[in-house]
Amino acid sequence: MEKMDNIYSEDMSLYESTTKEWVKRENKNALSKVITRCLHNVCKQWNTDDTEKLVYSIERLVYPIIDTEKLLLSGFESHGGSFDLHILQDIVSDELLDMILEYHSEKWQVIRRVFMEDGLVDLVYEDRYVNTPLGCILLAQFIRRIRDLFRLRFRSITLIMSKKDFREIFDDETLKLDRKFSHVENRDAFLSKCMEQIVEEPYEIQVKNTKHSRSLTIRNCHYELDIYPDGGISYGWGIENGRDKDLTVDQLKNHVDRNIRCFNRASRTYDRKGIIYTVKLSPILIHGKKL
Repeated sequence: MEKMDNIYSEDMSLYESTTKEWVKRENKNALSKVITRCLHNVCKQWNTDDTEKLVYSIERLVYPIIDTEKLLLSGFESHGGSFDLHILQDIVSDELLDMILEYHSEKWQVIRRVFMEDGLVDLVYEDRYVNTPLGCILLAQFIRRIRDLFRLRFRSITLIMSKKDFREIFDDETLKLDRKFSHVENRDAFLSKCMEQIVEEPYEIQVKNTKHSRSLTIRNCHYELDIYPDGGISYGWGIENGRDKDLTVDQLKNHVDRNIRCFNRASRTYDRKGIIYTVKLSPILIHGKKL
């Protein structure tokens, strides 16, 4: 594990170093063109050699102090971009988003800022695999947490759930939290209870044949944020041995807002890559221009 982490860290360091050098080079070239054009406008009689010498002297002063971090983040805010993160840790259910925000924190600061400026958003979550009580709780707690941390106001919340992949073999009232519901109607009823008690916002549940991919989309007037959790809301998490292991749907009754200790299934598989989240920020364009 440590060796793999080191390899991953070295690859990321090389990528970031290469990216920063590209940013510096591109901005250096743009800066040089601006300086050259200004000098020619002021002193048209200067020859090329004179101009190049002065540009070179200015470059030596300016180039080392170009703040590549700010340039990269400025480009991320203006043009959008995507990044991946791998969650290896175990969690407490209500702290899933907090764990995610620890990765690429500088980009999350940009994302939070562009959504906090307006605050009014539409949220759509689609997932074929939310079919356990634990998945319903994690989803509702995740929506509440992103609302609170990003200071959002929901214009609409749409949850698109699958009507497939259920097993009619259990009594759903005595169902343990990490087991599949027997009937889609029981999943929907429990999910509704979670949304009403945890999120306390108007919502709509649509049940259909969903895509394989899992996706959460938040959209305001200027940006769209997509989070693709590869098993990250329901399928990737199990319940740790202890006080929560034998909890049933019936025992929760009207207290579904409970912090549950979850273990990371994906970090214990043979490749130990953890749960992968892909995050994508996109400016909304109208006729090729950002609003």
